[in-house]
Amino acid sequence: MLGRRNLRIKVMQALYMWEIDRDVQQVKLDALLKNQIQRSVGLYLTDLSYLVEVCKYSMVDKAKRMAKYIKTEEDEKASTTIAANRIVKYLEENEQFNNLVKKEGIRNYVTDDVVRPLFMELASKPKYKEYAALQNPDLQQDKDIIHFILKKLLPADSNLEAHLEELFINYDDDNGLILYILSKYVDAFTEEKATFFQSLEVWEEEKKFAFDLLDKTLEHSEELATYIEPNLKNWEMDRVAILDLILMKMAVCELKYFPTIPVKVSINEYIDISKTYSTPKSKDFVNGVLDKVKNQMQDKGEIKKFGRGLME
Repeated sequence: MLGRRNLRIKVMQALYMWEIDRDVQQVKLDALLKNQIQRSVGLYLTDLSYLVEVCKYSMVDKAKRMAKYIKTEEDEKASTTIAANRIVKYLEENEQFNNLVKKEGIRNYVTDDVVRPLFMELASKPKYKEYAALQNPDLQQDKDIIHFILKKLLPADSNLEAHLEELFINYDDDNGLILYILSKYVDAFTEEKATFFQSLEVWEEEKKFAFDLLDKTLEHSEELATYIEPNLKNWEMDRVAILDLILMKMAVCELKYFPTIPVKVSINEYIDISKTYSTPKSKDFVNGVLDKVKNQMQDKGEIKKFGRGLME
């Protein structure tokens, strides 16, 4: 669902706990990683639930307007078109979605105090008014308004942000990527095929990569350090930022023990992660060290990758 970059970040966080306290048992680290992954699934389902509920609120809004003793012209024109949006109806009627929402208790996270202001903000936008005026929007028009909600409405709402930050400590790490991925699923949506929940099946398969990476980095921690230490120039190992060391160990672990992951992918991923999670100088530092380690390992034939293009 979120891809391996997100999983690498979660493994990094578990390894950070271990670096701080070497006495922590691996079963606790595995439990932490499992819990972090489950939170990502919960946030994914919560974002989808808010998408559905905001669109369905058009019906509540219409009913309230029609119940007024004196109705305005705006009340009379209130639209429920978005409640019948193909993507919204698909999610609303999808058995897998509803079962997962029930299993994870997601309904408890969706409140009218957040849904109503979100809908009112949406209803004030010209993009929504154009869509709401349509009698029978086509599939592309349905997709366009959902894109608008995912890209413009949800990310910009401070009330929703504060609410989700309270519920999910992984919000900052995951939410932007989740909304991006959901937009991609909207692009791929047809009335015959949707990818919203196929992704959860792939996510289950990808979890094995995360646990393998955690296990192998822990198992070979001392060995991995021997590749890094000679390339630190004037730096002592104990002076290197903890997160930099963790990221470099993870990268070297992938170079040596994950034969199906391309060399460039591993190195570029950890350089990119260092820009967000470590020090301002980490990007160049991690890049320089890993480049030297990679060249030395290749010269000694210690990187063995299977498949075309995996060495570059």
